[in-house]
Amino acid sequence: MDLKNANALITGGSSGIGKATAKMLIDAGAKVVIAARSKDKLEQTADEIGAIPIQCDVGNEQQVKDLVQKTNRELDHYNVLINNAGYGSSAKLVDVSAEEMENQFQTNALGAMMVARESAGVFIDNDYGNIINVSSSSGKRGYAGGTTYVASKFALSGMTQCWRAELRPHNIRVMQMNPSEVQTPFFSDGHEVERDINETKLVAEDIAQAMCDMLRMHDRGFITESSVWATNPE
Repeated sequence: MDLKNANALITGGSSGIGKATAKMLIDAGAKVVIAARSKDKLEQTADEIGAIPIQCDVGNEQQVKDLVQKTNRELDHYNVLINNAGYGSSAKLVDVSAEEMENQFQTNALGAMMVARESAGVFIDNDYGNIINVSSSSGKRGYAGGTTYVASKFALSGMTQCWRAELRPHNIRVMQMNPSEVQTPFFSDGHEVERDINETKLVAEDIAQAMCDMLRMHDRGFITESSVWATNPE
């Protein structure tokens, strides 16, 4: 697609990969709604990059329904969803709590499903759309301490395959992005703090570039899945 014709919703859009992707799309001429839970951070980012902010917790079904309805009203011919909201934590199996497992699935898997479900209804009506699910290299291979996060990303990968099979007849491209470790600001006492960037490791703009390139492919074809790794990290 021509990115000037992209009318996109990006969840988890107030920072990191979501923010970088929103800015890159806007710079290419697209219209973008960004969604996140924190209203202040969301509005600050929207003002900075020229996006439309809509506050939403993707784990809340009614908020998700409202988000997609508002997005469809704000954007002329809503046609791109970047399902980016998610988070992770690490714990050995013997220390994993049911509550934390449920919380990560609520956001990373169930939340992604609900946003995709509501968006798919719009895209089917329009007989066109694009969905990029932001998974992770952790959705391809497990590791010690990764039970909750890895499981949620494997679930997202499985759902992506299901949606791709269902939605292709409606001219909807369903794609998956698997970033390896990406350097983003860290959080201390509830506040985002900038950290030194290692030039040999990935940054959010690398993933944003890859997703924009996936969208740029002519609509007759699509890249089903892409993984991005640092070449030689130090």
